[in-house]
Amino acid sequence: MCRMILAHGQFDAAAVLEAARAMSCGETATHDGPIKQHPNGWGCLWLDQGHIRTLHGTGTFADALPGIDIEPLRHSRFLAVHVRHATLSKNQGIEFSHPLWRTSGGTQWYMMHNGFLPTIFAQLGMTESRFDSAEYLQYIVDQVTPADFTRDYLRDKMARVAPGGSSANAIFVTRDKAWAWQWHPDDTPYPDYFSLHHYQNNSTTFISSEPIAALGATSDWRRMSNHEFHEFPFGE
Repeated sequence: MCRMILAHGQFDAAAVLEAARAMSCGETATHDGPIKQHPNGWGCLWLDQGHIRTLHGTGTFADALPGIDIEPLRHSRFLAVHVRHATLSKNQGIEFSHPLWRTSGGTQWYMMHNGFLPTIFAQLGMTESRFDSAEYLQYIVDQVTPADFTRDYLRDKMARVAPGGSSANAIFVTRDKAWAWQWHPDDTPYPDYFSLHHYQNNSTTFISSEPIAALGATSDWRRMSNHEFHEFPFGE
């Protein structure tokens, strides 16, 4: 399970990174889930003059943050950060740090995922799961173009997946657009933990696994509905 945050528009990149660090350490955890700390890897993705840049690491984001050069991020209008708690201890290391990426139909897709989807491998014709998040990315993007990437498409795809998963919450990114998507089973025992939170003012949008008071007043954060979907075109 993981925590993640997306910033679009005008924002302080250092403050967004600090928000991710606070979530990774459990400092903002007021949810109902049993996992409060997320020490098993991290990743950043940002927009740089029309190009997607990424940075990955293992270990804790708190340890890594002082060494990250934030200058390349300061003028970006899109930033996403992911901090990870490995559901399966075998799935640790740089290759498991998000964002994951995959090329399909000539489009390079990136994804950050919060949740565990141990049954999705069957949709790919596999005999067993190797890494559920990578299988989720493949399942979602291999049969779609960015123009057809909609809430209805995602809902239909997840409706075909066998029960047993905890959440498909994700941030998807291509060179031209990003999307944030919330999905968890209706009978999840931890609806607070698996609910994303939305903040918006005239110039900035944040979507975060937890509301971050340092980025905006608590009263201005809104808990997202299940299956809620947001699209962020770049260049507008």
